[in-house]
Amino acid sequence: MGRELEVLLLSQEDVIAAGGLDFDQAIADEEKAYSLLDNGLAQEPICPQIWFRGPEVGTAFIAFHPGHLGGDVGIAGIKVVGRFPENPRRFGIPSIIAITELLDPDSGKPLALMDGTLITAVRTGVSTAVGAKYLARKDSEVAGLLGAGVMGRTQIMALAKVLPGLRDVRIYDVRREKAEAFAAEMSRETGLPVRVVDSAEEAVRGADVVAPTTTVTLEQRYIRPEWIKRGAFLANVSDNDYTFEAVKKADRIVVDGHKQFTIPVVLGEMVRLGMLRPEDTTPIGAIINGKVPGRQRDDEIILFSALGSGLHDIIIAKRVYRTALEKGLGHRWTVWKEPRWV
Repeated sequence: MGRELEVLLLSQEDVIAAGGLDFDQAIADEEKAYSLLDNGLAQEPICPQIWFRGPEVGTAFIAFHPGHLGGDVGIAGIKVVGRFPENPRRFGIPSIIAITELLDPDSGKPLALMDGTLITAVRTGVSTAVGAKYLARKDSEVAGLLGAGVMGRTQIMALAKVLPGLRDVRIYDVRREKAEAFAAEMSRETGLPVRVVDSAEEAVRGADVVAPTTTVTLEQRYIRPEWIKRGAFLANVSDNDYTFEAVKKADRIVVDGHKQFTIPVVLGEMVRLGMLRPEDTTPIGAIINGKVPGRQRDDEIILFSALGSGLHDIIIAKRVYRTALEKGLGHRWTVWKEPRWV
């Protein structure tokens, strides 16, 4: 090992050129991460969060997602991400902005710093797709999307990979003009028929797959149990869309991990109030590893709550890093030529 320390810097353009938008590969990456975690070969501590609340920033936070993947992946890292819902209106920039750092688990050396904004969007959509692959009805035809933002885009882009039978994709957003633009863009992007509907209820009623990506607070939860059809797959992506009664209507709750029960979102609040026991939920990794079954009946209502795993950012970033090295992408930053002290 040389004494000089260099870090590879990758812009968003570099991340894209290195396969950051490869949804098929990202699905395989996430399944691998879930499998390693379930088999005790990955570490994902509870991530610290810093919250900001006010009229200008809305309900905003900065979160720190560390993780380590062992096995044949062998990488550590951390994503630092901010979610500021008012960013598009105030500054014309994404509401979610992230940087991901990769570290060598043998030495702790930083290997790369890269844009994590794009990877965050992709892995969020892919989380729903992985859940749908194991938990949605294979003959699913109708999808209801709530929120016409970045995460809504990646939801349908990823779902199109695992549910080829979708024939009616509904989108609702409180800003209709945004929903109209979304429908046109995503119809072109995915080849699926995407149409705007007039309410959240219209998006959800009769849908085989429900995928909300909003920024509502715990107090603003709105999806009601009577909207949900038998056999539906419910993705819990954005924390607080489902009412307690809607969650209780689910025959089964599958989660990406138990850390979400420790934060003030719908499932965490239900645990705090004694309305839900973590041990009554199933980790998706156990299903992927074949330890427990996925969907067992066509009429099951299954809620899949995947609030975000830093392991997904890290495993996708590792693949992007390796491809960037092969293609000669990015810029080298010399942290030191010789360490001052050893």
